Amino acid sequence: MKFSKHSLALAIMAASVSVAHAQAETSSDDHSGKHYQPTLLNQVTVSAARTEKQLKDIAGSVVVVDEEQIEKNMATDIKHLVRYEPGVTVGSDGRNGSEGFNIRGMDGNRVKIMVDGVDQPQQFKPAGPYQRGQRNFIDVDSLKAVEIVKGPSSSLYGSDAIGGIVAFQTKDPEDYLKAEGDDTAASIKGAYTSADKGLATTFTLANRTGDLESLLIYTRRNYNETSTHSGLDVNGETRGKADPMKFGGGNLLGKLRYQLNDNHRIGLDAEYQETKSDVELKSGVGLIPVVMTGDDKRQRKRVSFSHEWDASLVAFDSMKWQLDWQDSQTRQNTHIPAYEKQILPPPFDPTKFNARNKDYLYQEKSLKLATQFEKTFTTGDISHHLIYGADVRQVKTINENTTHDLKTGKPTDDTYIPGVDNQTYGLFAQNDMQITKRFKLSPGLRYDSYHYKPKGKLKDGTTANDKKGSKLTGRLGAIYDLNDNVSVFGQLSQGFKAPGLYETYFNMDTKGKNKHLANLDLKPEESSSIEFGLRGDHNFVSFELTGFFSRYKNFIDEVKKDGGIWYPFGISQYQNIAKAEIKGVEFRGQLWLDDALNAPTGTSLRTSIAYARGKNKENGKALNSVAPLTAVFGLGYDDVSGDWGGELAWTLVKGKSNSDIDESDVIDITKKQFNPAGYGIVDLTAYYHPMDNLTLRAGLFNITDKKYHQWQNIRGRNTDDKGLDRYTQPGRNFSVSVKWDI
Repeated sequence: MKFSKHSLALAIMAASVSVAHAQAETSSDDHSGKHYQPTLLNQVTVSAARTEKQLKDIAGSVVVVDEEQIEKNMATDIKHLVRYEPGVTVGSDGRNGSEGFNIRGMDGNRVKIMVDGVDQPQQFKPAGPYQRGQRNFIDVDSLKAVEIVKGPSSSLYGSDAIGGIVAFQTKDPEDYLKAEGDDTAASIKGAYTSADKGLATTFTLANRTGDLESLLIYTRRNYNETSTHSGLDVNGETRGKADPMKFGGGNLLGKLRYQLNDNHRIGLDAEYQETKSDVELKSGVGLIPVVMTGDDKRQRKRVSFSHEWDASLVAFDSMKWQLDWQDSQTRQNTHIPAYEKQILPPPFDPTKFNARNKDYLYQEKSLKLATQFEKTFTTGDISHHLIYGADVRQVKTINENTTHDLKTGKPTDDTYIPGVDNQTYGLFAQNDMQITKRFKLSPGLRYDSYHYKPKGKLKDGTTANDKKGSKLTGRLGAIYDLNDNVSVFGQLSQGFKAPGLYETYFNMDTKGKNKHLANLDLKPEESSSIEFGLRGDHNFVSFELTGFFSRYKNFIDEVKKDGGIWYPFGISQYQNIAKAEIKGVEFRGQLWLDDALNAPTGTSLRTSIAYARGKNKENGKALNSVAPLTAVFGLGYDDVSGDWGGELAWTLVKGKSNSDIDESDVIDITKKQFNPAGYGIVDLTAYYHPMDNLTLRAGLFNITDKKYHQWQNIRGRNTDDKGLDRYTQPGRNFSVSVKWDI
């Protein structure tokens, strides 16, 4: 099913007309006596302004996926969290599962990911299936909300936020307990997903005794590989099935909160996650004519101590500081059986290869101290909410890659990037000002400094020098209320991204395959972005129409060139592109149809549409990281009893035009990029409460059994890749869950 720009225009017009009609027909008074549910813009965000605010008071585009929506979507990983959020995508990498987030064409380490304010490890992905460091150390059953800030946010969060922020908030004891007094609450949840034969069980226990609150959440997951649409089960490039895998692991989250007195509150958080997997790399049969196997292990450990102080001093009204320690690591062990012949082009001779193990480790150990102060005051008729603070972070990166010859017992060091110590600090301030009753202004500034200290030399013997730099970034946001229900907003923001360790120091030379050159002269990326929009918000209707334009200087991208017979897959290096730009438009809307169109009480319609284009201004080619035009329409119903309901969701994705693809950004630069067709899929989710403390949920996904590719997974693949079916999404599949609140 194709989705054209004409369809986009009609969809936006229809949604806007419906919203305008609803607002014209209804005053701010509740004249019908119905119970209105919160609208999109009444949701609360913390990360977008570093303090609690409703979305309608933020001069920028922010998406909040709360616990209720996470449950309704039946999300089991970070990809499912944003299933219905156009403009935000998550790719998958077979053996390694879900990758990081892509926001408006910015992905990888350009998107800052935090869990309760703790920065998550960087993505590290050289070539081949042997070494990958992903950013999927999150268990969704521990979350109460996910906040996605679109666009540059460096003025508040520094480097790595040039493309936006994904802030995970884990559950707190107060989310389960009564507002006051001693209390205990518990729940048990079980879930099954057919696409990966996954089983998950979550146990939750919360307690308040006097001034002490506690929470313990444990989730255990076991699942297989995510199925593809094709049933082809052969070895090598023509294999259509996903490689066989078995995953198992758990996530344990514990929290303590103690109210010392009326003004002081302390907290202690601890989290431990571990996953293990076994995989048969049947799809890797190519240059190596045997089936490799792998066993991987991922761990993330963190401990955080926090202190909140309601001071009411001249310098600040409140203060919070937090000390975080985190250790995350990915270990991959790949076993390659012995084989007699390596299929390589001349002038290579057949070579005998012994059985060997490739043992890879990527680890980050971090320590961070962050402080934040808030002060509210007035000057004349202007009210101010000043937020300022500082953070200091030290990260020790360990990267090891050793090949063990199982016949000779001889180990070979194949480490392509040295270990690096990274020290950063930042100072920030933002002032949210109420200039008049209808006009708000929010200027902000941040200063960042970074210093890389590599340990050892590059693979080719080159000395890996220190790299250091600093940057001042700013932001100016404004909101003007046209009336009580409609407002316009806009912001100018700057972004800053220090060169990544992989982009700077990665050095590899594999004759007969490819070569990657380090670049010690990389400059930091910089961006300037303008965003403007129109919002409407009422008890039963809300919408937001946003346009944005981002320009990047010293944009870092991988540049490939023909490597000749010695390097048939090319020679590559990360380089600074003079200029790049991304522009687009987004629309979100929610309408309660019972009041607007006299539909059955509890009927609602939600709409989300995102369109963007990116261009490398140096060569005029498109940026392949930008997702195609996407729209989601959801027709929902919640019975007035609150006992049951559901939603029918229709997702439409348009195929990319040839002018929107850079053909050189492929595995084999002598061939064309595969361009998947557009598609439409339909999902149905439902819930039922047979009793007050029991919730049953079910979901049927891809109801029409559509065969389709997602751009973020197929990007970079050639048209003649015989394994394209391996990247198809699951056919018709279902999920079920049951939750018992004790």
